[in-house]
Amino acid sequence: MIKTLLLEMQIVKTYHIYLKDEVLFKDLNEEEFDVIWGRLFHSYYKDDLTFAEITELESEKYIEASY
Repeated sequence: MIKTLLLEMQIVKTYHIYLKDEVLFKDLNEEEFDVIWGRLFHSYYKDDLTFAEITELESEKYIEASY
């Protein structure tokens, strides 16, 4: 049963892109990230651009964290 539940859960990756620690793009899928990062990084602000890869289980995707 546990194995069945684990198989039903999928790992979801999203990406955030930052310019000087300010969010430019949030919750990009991998395809969107590849296009945007490629264009931004090779054209502008190479030293000021960073990104974060967020990996979560799909079942956790809609659980909002309490701050």
